[in-house]
Amino acid sequence: MKTSIDLPDELYRRVKSKSALEGKTVREVATALFSAWVADSAGPTAGPAISGVQPADQKPDAAAPQALWLQTWQQLSSEIDSAMQGRGGLVEQLQDDRK
Repeated sequence: MKTSIDLPDELYRRVKSKSALEGKTVREVATALFSAWVADSAGPTAGPAISGVQPADQKPDAAAPQALWLQTWQQLSSEIDSAMQGRGGLVEQLQDDRK
């Protein structure tokens, strides 16, 4: 199914950059995050795991699914920030790759 999500430009650029660095598409990253979010409410054995996201039964306090989803996106944003330190944006990376 196709869907549209309105994301802040800077966040999308950072997600796109990190996913490219890891050899993944934005679709693969989004699908993994959604799968982990759904799996969290279905139990620890459903769906694929995402690095840094713990199943609900391992958390001291079970957060609402929305809070987990937000936490996951914030963590991803942090990881992208760290990975992108001093590398510029996606356009700059693509231009460097062409040299």
